[in-house]
Amino acid sequence: MALALTEQQLAASALGLLAQPALWTQLHLPAATTASAADSPWTTYWATRIDSSLDAAESRGLLEAAFAAFTSQADHPGEMLCLASIIESYYVDEGSLEPLDAWIAELERRLPAEGGWASPELEARVLACGVGILLRDQTHPLLAAWARRGSALVRQLKPGASRLKLATFLAQYHLWRGEFSRASLIVEALPGLDMTGLLPGEALVWLETLATHARYAAEPERGQQAIDAALQIVRQHGLRQHKYALHAHGASLALAAHDAKAARDHIEAMRPTLDRGPQADQTHYWHFSAGLALLQCDTASSIELARAALDNSAEIGGPYRTATHALSLGQALLAAGRYGDATAAMDQALAAARPIDAQLLVFTALLMRAACLHRQDRQAEALAALQEAWSTAAARGFRATAVWWLPEVVADMAALALAHDIETGFVRRFVRLHALPAPTHSPDNWPWSLTLRTFGEFEASLHETPLGRTGGKTAQRPLDLLRAILAHGESPLPVATVLDWLWPDTDPGAQRKAFDVALLRLRRLLGDAQLVRLEGGKLSLDGRWVWSDVGALHGLMQQIGSAHGASMAQLRAWGQPLLGLMRGPFLIGEDAPWVQSARQRYQQRFVITVAQLASHIEPLDPAASVQLYERALDIEPLAESLSRRLMRLHSQLGQHAEALRAWRACCTMLGVAAGIGPSEDTRRLAVELGLPAWRP
Repeated sequence: MALALTEQQLAASALGLLAQPALWTQLHLPAATTASAADSPWTTYWATRIDSSLDAAESRGLLEAAFAAFTSQADHPGEMLCLASIIESYYVDEGSLEPLDAWIAELERRLPAEGGWASPELEARVLACGVGILLRDQTHPLLAAWARRGSALVRQLKPGASRLKLATFLAQYHLWRGEFSRASLIVEALPGLDMTGLLPGEALVWLETLATHARYAAEPERGQQAIDAALQIVRQHGLRQHKYALHAHGASLALAAHDAKAARDHIEAMRPTLDRGPQADQTHYWHFSAGLALLQCDTASSIELARAALDNSAEIGGPYRTATHALSLGQALLAAGRYGDATAAMDQALAAARPIDAQLLVFTALLMRAACLHRQDRQAEALAALQEAWSTAAARGFRATAVWWLPEVVADMAALALAHDIETGFVRRFVRLHALPAPTHSPDNWPWSLTLRTFGEFEASLHETPLGRTGGKTAQRPLDLLRAILAHGESPLPVATVLDWLWPDTDPGAQRKAFDVALLRLRRLLGDAQLVRLEGGKLSLDGRWVWSDVGALHGLMQQIGSAHGASMAQLRAWGQPLLGLMRGPFLIGEDAPWVQSARQRYQQRFVITVAQLASHIEPLDPAASVQLYERALDIEPLAESLSRRLMRLHSQLGQHAEALRAWRACCTMLGVAAGIGPSEDTRRLAVELGLPAWRP
């Protein structure tokens, strides 16, 4: 039903109409003009607010004319509503922001004392224009005061458009400040935040807010759903002025999720508006194009595009833009290996972000700065930046970085933090949230997606939760695939070998079917197909997310094998994990031929690696080498080669009694455990060292 109200009726029912937004779309009003605004400011205000075909600049011109009329009539509610709408329009337009200063000053002069608002809905509508003030001056004192007042007012308002408008400002304010938990309380926990009765343009701002929250919550799919819903409103109502901003939000989400295709689609959708768009739009376009180039490993293009965005933002003004674009340039320079230039860009980002308390930008710039310093071997400075970065993130519960990010760099900085006990619990949760790939030589406390131990009894933990041992041979087949991969060693395991090992007495067709079922069940059990890969007819574990004691042993073997010139501290650091890995024989209790073969191979590798490590230690610290041999013999008491090395070393040190003890222990263990005597080499060494002859 259409409501045809006169100017006098609109003026008389202004506050009541404000509280009933469901009636707005039923208003039947003549088209607004600047000329008619002088006599009919309320008609102009409502006609402008409900006409979705007007762009931001057109709407602002009409509202400015209505504001002048309200001022001449001393109509305070009309003045406040016009001022709020004018200021808010800059959020949509994002053109030159300098005119905002005068409008914000006009608003400040008219603000009533506390409790002096004509209605809660009027107060909510005015406070909601904080999204425009936030764009211009993130440190404006009105914002903090309005956030405090708005937090109470939003709960008092009835569910509906006014509550949602105010919630939009509050969420945007807390997201900008990096107060993610407070923003989440609004977006996720405040009831009555549906878009019923909201004007199309206001609905779009709310959906943009949801997309921004999803970006910082590390939930890109939810964010893209909000963008898709907003684009549908754009198509339905012809709100072309919002299209660019929505695709910019979509590009931000896609780049944060490292989805190059989606990012490219959004960026290409931004391109057609650039010729007639404001300077800020060009800046955003270059900024997101820089992110896409970086995602595609084109660092040269990324640097040039990011530099163009930064230069343009300097012309437009605003510390938030400057910090954002300096940060994106710094990441491009970091990826290109230009660490000194990258550090300077991070410092520029910090200089812009700190005064406006943009903590998410501060966290990200500090994290990237630590990476730059670490790569320049400025370790003390790197650790100081890292401590501040992760402490900032932990204090505010950040779930993502600002702008886009480089997963390998963040993973490196997480590993460095864990190695130095910096915010360990938070960093481990952050790594798990983003499934960050493990850097080479990750610390022991890295939160692997899947952890596998085979020396001793088999143990498997998914996200640090043990995978229970189920009964029955068939139920064990998925885990048998993991055992088989680890038994094979470092190279991928051919499927043909798996079939022979696990189903030796089954015909080929049934073998393959059984394998397919076992692999499917394993991937369902793990919940992540990337952990166990099947490529080229071979199975393997993805070392970026899977840790195994077999893989750790292989890594130590490689390091120790090339350890010439290593310091004593480094040699000791290798010895402890080497001994700690060997909790017992490989898959103890399993007796399949392929298990027994792998068991013997890993025993030999352990003994060889201990011998290599001890040979590096002996010239530097003979006593430490003795201790290493003794601890290794506790693990592998039948390793005669280690017993011989220990006997000879004691003798060289003039410790005849200790050499005799080692000789007797060797003979006893061989006799008790294997029912055999020492080998000819061991007996010959005993004679050479003047030790008693062996007697069966």
